[in-house]
Amino acid sequence: MSVPAYGILALVLTLSGAGARAEGSFQCDLQPISRASWIPGRINVRFSDDFTTAKVTDAAFGVSVSARVSQRSATTYALSWSLPMLTDSGRAKPRFRAALNTANLKMSIQSINVGSTMQPPRGWGSCRREPSLSLVAQNRLGRN
Repeated sequence: MSVPAYGILALVLTLSGAGARAEGSFQCDLQPISRASWIPGRINVRFSDDFTTAKVTDAAFGVSVSARVSQRSATTYALSWSLPMLTDSGRAKPRFRAALNTANLKMSIQSINVGSTMQPPRGWGSCRREPSLSLVAQNRLGRN
């Protein structure tokens, strides 16, 4: 391919993705490891294209919150977020941290109780990709 042809190909690819900013999105079905703990049953995780930020939506409450993201390996991302909830005693913020492996589509999750000396409630589950991954996100995940 000649240099002008590469330029045309790059222009076509740029324009084809210019209309929408698609993000990496996963839907995860989770279950607690111990029956005595509360872990969200279903969450949606929507990463930005560069996988440095994410929005987490708890399906039960329909609340979307920002999550901190850090990459742990080529395919694993750690997420941390707080879910604002109203309780009888006032406003509580359950905090969660999770690890999402984008290669095997598995997630582990913990509910963090600040000040508690008890073992944090844990859960696990499987995820599925939402079909709207951009080319940048697909390349980031190693998909072509």
